[in-house]
Amino acid sequence: MKVISLLKSVLISLIIFPITTQAMNVRNDVPSCAKDIPKQHYQLPNERELIILVDKTMAHSLSLDIKKALYTDIKRFIQSGDSVQFVEFSSFAQDSYTRVNFKGQLDIPLASDVRQYIKKNTLKYFDACLSKQQNFMVSKLGLLFKKAFEPQEKPTNTELIGSLQDISEQVLLSSSANRKVVVLISDMLENSDITSFYTQNSTRKIEPSLEIERVKTVGMFANFNGADVYVIGTGVIAGSNQYVSSQKMAKLEAFWKEYFQQSQADLLGFGKPMLLSEIR
Repeated sequence: MKVISLLKSVLISLIIFPITTQAMNVRNDVPSCAKDIPKQHYQLPNERELIILVDKTMAHSLSLDIKKALYTDIKRFIQSGDSVQFVEFSSFAQDSYTRVNFKGQLDIPLASDVRQYIKKNTLKYFDACLSKQQNFMVSKLGLLFKKAFEPQEKPTNTELIGSLQDISEQVLLSSSANRKVVVLISDMLENSDITSFYTQNSTRKIEPSLEIERVKTVGMFANFNGADVYVIGTGVIAGSNQYVSSQKMAKLEAFWKEYFQQSQADLLGFGKPMLLSEIR
């Protein structure tokens, strides 16, 4: 009887507190400022999520100017309430697997009509913490970028299409944010069993429609769940300061524009290699 009574108590708890239990299990690498705020007076928003994807096979080849501009743009973009994920990917060889190195969300200021119900000491801590929290996140992202921009010990191919499908299924489809923004740092030069944008150790001028058909045939389109996508680094050739020609670049852009459209995403910026507009 005691066991049955205990099971009933557990079931009742799960019914009454499903949201609280779920929230406790959500990963947040950013220390919360609202731990002492009563739940009835505070709820994190679910408005925007920024997902940074870094292609480890080529990120180190970006110029210092591009790296600085990228970090500055991301710092400017992030605001209170935003969720951010930092994902590294490479080929599927050896230890070069996809990993989420950071996942966190910033708190938001308390509404003025709510502050009167909060203890003064709690408010003082919350306000002081909030002023430092965003700096914590952008500093953490800076360290992650620095690490991600280090060359791989054993260079590998860019299996981009397979990685994007995997990431979209594991990360994008699980996001319930009203707006999802993806910043993809990659040379966008596919080199896998699906297709290769290289020939005889040099980039080739692809035929976008044929390449799209190859992706369709093997069922490798992703599902970005309606995300807005910005690309940085297109055409940067790893290990050199060379870029692909304008004709090859035009073909690359046409392919990826169609790819993202068929992968439930809007390509809002295509850096060749640097974005000419801000991440918005």
